[in-house]
Amino acid sequence: MIVEQRIYSLKAGKVREFLAVYEAEGLVVQAEALGRLLGYFTTETGELNQVVQLWGFDSFEERLRRRAALSAQQAWHAFLQKAGPLVLAQKSELLLPAPFSPIR
Repeated sequence: MIVEQRIYSLKAGKVREFLAVYEAEGLVVQAEALGRLLGYFTTETGELNQVVQLWGFDSFEERLRRRAALSAQQAWHAFLQKAGPLVLAQKSELLLPAPFSPIR
């Protein structure tokens, strides 16, 4: 299994608005396409105004296939039109579990 960690840095004061739009319009589309949402978080300390998503995939190839399917959906593009202006930057990292990790 691999875990994709996506961190979105949002405009100051826009976390609630982003979460509301995501929950109402983005979550269902993304969850159907990507499959395994492991967690969704906001930052409380350190760098603020961020949301962090963790998605699980069986392989890098599965991730590529699922992300391509997401990108092909009109509903996803409609969501991005609303949420995109709230985002300043995004970062994506692929994480591999250690042999003793509870998430394997």
